[in-house]
Amino acid sequence: MRRDVSIEDRTRAIQRAVHSALREHALLGRSVSIWRDGKIVRLSPAEILAELDAETSKSPAEGNPKK
Repeated sequence: MRRDVSIEDRTRAIQRAVHSALREHALLGRSVSIWRDGKIVRLSPAEILAELDAETSKSPAEGNPKK
């Protein structure tokens, strides 16, 4: 791994990779399990896409990195 890459850049790269993997799972019709509020929650493909769309619609000031 390059040492001249900032923590913020690394974090954004990881977030993009997770977003991409979740979208791929949803488009292939697969659900995923996540940890939310101290419980394991299973998201259907439709729920995954809805959450990704909600996340994407956030402004950068709310914590969503620019793509």
